[in-house]
Amino acid sequence: MNNSTTHSEVAYKDHPEFLAAEWIWVYVSPVLIFVGTIANILSIIVLLRRRMRTSTTMFYLTVLSFGDMMVLYTGLLRYWIKSAFHEDIRLISQFSCKLHAFLVYFSLDFTTWVLVAVTIDRCIFVCLPFSAKRLCTLRHAKIVVITITLVMIALNFHLFWGVSYEIQLGELSCTHVNDFTEFTWPWIDFCMFSIVPFTIMIIANILIIKHLFMAHKRVASHNHDHNHSTHSENVIHHSDGHNGHQNHRKVPSVTTMLLTTNCVFLVLTLPIVIYLIVYPYVLYGATDHTTALMQLLWAIANMFQYTNNTIHFFLYCLTGPRFRRELFKVFKIKTRSSHEITLTMEMH
Repeated sequence: MNNSTTHSEVAYKDHPEFLAAEWIWVYVSPVLIFVGTIANILSIIVLLRRRMRTSTTMFYLTVLSFGDMMVLYTGLLRYWIKSAFHEDIRLISQFSCKLHAFLVYFSLDFTTWVLVAVTIDRCIFVCLPFSAKRLCTLRHAKIVVITITLVMIALNFHLFWGVSYEIQLGELSCTHVNDFTEFTWPWIDFCMFSIVPFTIMIIANILIIKHLFMAHKRVASHNHDHNHSTHSENVIHHSDGHNGHQNHRKVPSVTTMLLTTNCVFLVLTLPIVIYLIVYPYVLYGATDHTTALMQLLWAIANMFQYTNNTIHFFLYCLTGPRFRRELFKVFKIKTRSSHEITLTMEMH
């Protein structure tokens, strides 16, 4: 996302707040890029394993991992290059200014709505288990991802004429060029990037928890009824989206994984959308110290946001037993194969 200011780069860059912001961009950014790259690649490797890739949930999470890497390499990488090497890829040309701004907003919105899609997908698995086989197919999931892509392109396409690089107070910058992009668009982005997605996630999670709670109560009250027990196991089987042996104790881990991912999304992305709404009103007429402070807050808000695109792998490991099992198998493949080759050689 783009942060513009009408202040010159003379006075406010001498304040310690600005120097702290630069330190964050130079030293924290490459850490997030490196960790996020490794983590998302590991997620993709695990999620594309044979037992995982047949699930629509795992398909969405795979797409999310690719989206997370796109966010890191379009958004955060630009800030690191700009701060560490004093080169801004948005200022290469007028087209690069417009294209890069579009790609950053698109990738952020895309990953957010993929997370919404996987939340709805799991909600259907839990609440409508007998309809899930018809509704939650890989074909439908691919259609959903394509639809999200097209909608997000249409939503952010205005940036091709809403931003431009121009000289302001002797400094070349890629900035907003109309009132809609600077004052109205942040509110639309706030709704589409945060409020609407999280509202959908909250409603879906409430439905999931309510349904699983009622299913658990039915199992407890009809403990000796085989038909009720079979129905409960079937619900749990669908909610986890795979063909392993399930029981009701497995359900909380799936729900916890979903709730944790959604809550982390809100906590880590809310600061930046609030900043984007507030800063146009604060910066105009602000002192150099206030400008430097806003630069620091901008850096911190971005680090929170890009952390969200870095840590999904760790959330899956902490809250997803099935994901952990497959991850362990990935690292055991070479050892096991080598052991089998050795045994084969010894037998001959």
